[in-house]
Amino acid sequence: MIRLLSFLLASILLFVTNIFSPRVLPPLPQSDILVEQMPDDTELSYSEINSANGVKFYIGRPKEEKLNIVKASDFGLSPENDNNFYAFVDAINYCKENPGTKLVFDKGVYNFTSPYTIYIDGCENLLIDGNGAEFVFSRCEQYHFFRIVYCSGVEIKNLTVNWDWENQRIGSVVKVVNADEANSTIDLEFIELDEVSENIPLKAITQCDNQTYTYGEKSSSKESYLYQDPTSITDVKKIANNILRVTHNGCMSSFETGETYIVRHFVYDANIFNISAESEHITFDNIKIYGSPGMAFIADEFASHFQILNTFIGTEPGFENERHVSLGADAIHIADTNGCFKVDGCDFSQMGDDALNVHDNLGYVNSVIDKNTLRVTAAALKLKAGSEVGFNDENSIKTDFSATITDSRLIEGITYEVDFDKPVADFVNEGFIMFYKNCNSGNYVISNNYFHEHRARGVLLQSPNGLCENNRFYKTQGMAIRIILDVTENLWQEGTGVDNLIIRNNSFESCDYGGWGCVIEIGARINGNYPDSQPFTNIEISNNQFVKFDSLILSADNVDTFSFSNNYIDSQKDYCIFADSQMYFSETCKNISVENNTYSHNDKYSTATLPDVKDYRLWLDIYSNIL
Repeated sequence: MIRLLSFLLASILLFVTNIFSPRVLPPLPQSDILVEQMPDDTELSYSEINSANGVKFYIGRPKEEKLNIVKASDFGLSPENDNNFYAFVDAINYCKENPGTKLVFDKGVYNFTSPYTIYIDGCENLLIDGNGAEFVFSRCEQYHFFRIVYCSGVEIKNLTVNWDWENQRIGSVVKVVNADEANSTIDLEFIELDEVSENIPLKAITQCDNQTYTYGEKSSSKESYLYQDPTSITDVKKIANNILRVTHNGCMSSFETGETYIVRHFVYDANIFNISAESEHITFDNIKIYGSPGMAFIADEFASHFQILNTFIGTEPGFENERHVSLGADAIHIADTNGCFKVDGCDFSQMGDDALNVHDNLGYVNSVIDKNTLRVTAAALKLKAGSEVGFNDENSIKTDFSATITDSRLIEGITYEVDFDKPVADFVNEGFIMFYKNCNSGNYVISNNYFHEHRARGVLLQSPNGLCENNRFYKTQGMAIRIILDVTENLWQEGTGVDNLIIRNNSFESCDYGGWGCVIEIGARINGNYPDSQPFTNIEISNNQFVKFDSLILSADNVDTFSFSNNYIDSQKDYCIFADSQMYFSETCKNISVENNTYSHNDKYSTATLPDVKDYRLWLDIYSNIL
C-alpha cells in the first residue's frame, strides 16, 4: 500500500513538475574515445584491449620464441651470493646493449642487500624469466627496488619477490591487554611473536578483526597514523617478552582492552616495481609478492601501455599464523601516466592501503604572488619547468586557460612558488586547481581479479574511460570502489574527474566491513567541501551482486548521467518496512537512472530499496522509474 501511494504521489508531482520546470537534460557527450590502430612493429606481439564504449588500445610483449637466451648465472647471479645487486646490473647492461634478449634465472633464492635501486634503463624487447626464482630484499633506503625507465617492450614473469622478515617485520598483530586512558598508556601484546624489541618501529596502527586478523573490525576502523605526528608516541617500554607499554599524546585514547590491531612497522618506505620515464609496453605476468615495506607497483612520469597479469600479493604459504600484512601501502598506484593499462587475473590481499588507485595529481592554488607567480600546494604533482598545466576553478569546473611552468621553488612542506611563462593573476584565483595538460591515466581494463581483506579501499577509479568487470571484492575495510576528486590541502590532491566508466558483473561481499560509509562512493571533496559541479559523467553500474553489507550500497555526489541497473542486492538483514535507504543521491547529481534491480526476499518489501534523494526534481525522476 505504501509503495502504491508513493507511486501515485510521484506520478502526480512528476506531471506537475514537467509542466513548470525545465526538462531534464539529455545525456552528456562522452570524452574523446581512444581507438588505436594495430602497431606495425614486428618485434613485439600485441594484444588488443577493449574498454568502455569502444575504447581500444594495444599492449605489446616480446616474442619469446625469437629472443636470444642468456643465463643470469653467466653474469654471476647466484643463490650463493650475499648480494646479487651488482651482478644484476651487469646482466641488465648486457640486455640494454643487445635488444631481443631473454634473461633466464635458475631456481633458487637470491638475496639483494644493497641500498641501491636496480635500474632497467633504455632496454628494448627484453624478457626476464624468473623461472620460479625468489628475490629477497632486506634494505629500504632506496625508494624503489626496480625502476623501469625509458624502456619499450619489457616483460618480467615467473618471479617471486619477498622481504627479509627475519631481519625486519613489515607489520604485526597486537592485542590491547591494558588501555589506561587516564595516563595515556596502552599495553600492546605482539601475539605473533615470543619476543619483541622496544625499538621496533610503530608507524601506523589499525583495528583488525579479532578472529581473522584482517584489517577492520565489524563496523569499526579505529586507527592512528603515528608517523605523521612525531609527538604521537612519547615513550615505549618493554614490560614483558612480547608486550610493549606505549605512552601516547591521546591519539590512541579510544582503543579498548581486548581489541586487536595491526601495527605497520613500514608504510611508504620502499616500493618494488616502478614503471616510469615514458616506458611503454611493459608486462608483469605470474609475479608472487610476499612482502614489501611500501607499494608493489607504481606507474608514473608518462608511462603507458602496461599490464599486470596473474599476480598474487599476500601471505607466503606456510606463514599464515606469523604474518598478516603483505605490503606497507598500496598494491598498485598509477598517477601522471598516459594510461592504456590492464590488470587481470590477480589476487591481492593484506595490503596496508588500497588495492589499486588510478588518478592524476593536482596542485591547489593557495595565493597569487604576482602576475606570473602562484603559491601552490602539490603533494605529488611534479612541478617541472617546461610542463604545460591547465586550471579548474574553485568548483573544479574546467577552464580554457593554460600556462607553462618556467620555475618552481619549495617554500615549506609541500608548498611551492611557481613561475609561469605568461600572466596568470588576472584569471587564476586562490582555490583554483592545477593539473598537467599532457598526461591522462585513463583508458584501462580491471578484470577477473580478487581484492580482499586489506586496509582501505578496493579500487579508486579517478580517471576516464575505464572498464571494471568480473572482479570479486570481499571484506574490504572501506569502500570497494571509490570514484573521487579529492583535494585535502595539506595531505594530497588527486583526481581530475571521470567520464565513461562501466562497472559490471562484479561481486561485492561484506565490503565496507569497517564501516567507512558505503560500498561504492562517487563524489568530489575540495578541502572538505562539496563543489557545485559534476566532474563525474556517464557512469554505469550494472549486473553486479551486492551481498552482506551493513552500510549504503552507493553514495553519490557530483555526478551527471548515471545508471544503476540490473543489479542483485541481498543485505542479509531483516528489514522493517521503514528501514533506512540503501542508496543516496545529493543535490549535485543530475540525470540519474535506477531501474530493473532485484532484491532478496527480506529486502524487496522494504522502503530501504528506495533511494534517499535530496533534490526534489531528481527524486521525482528516479521514483517514477522504480515504483
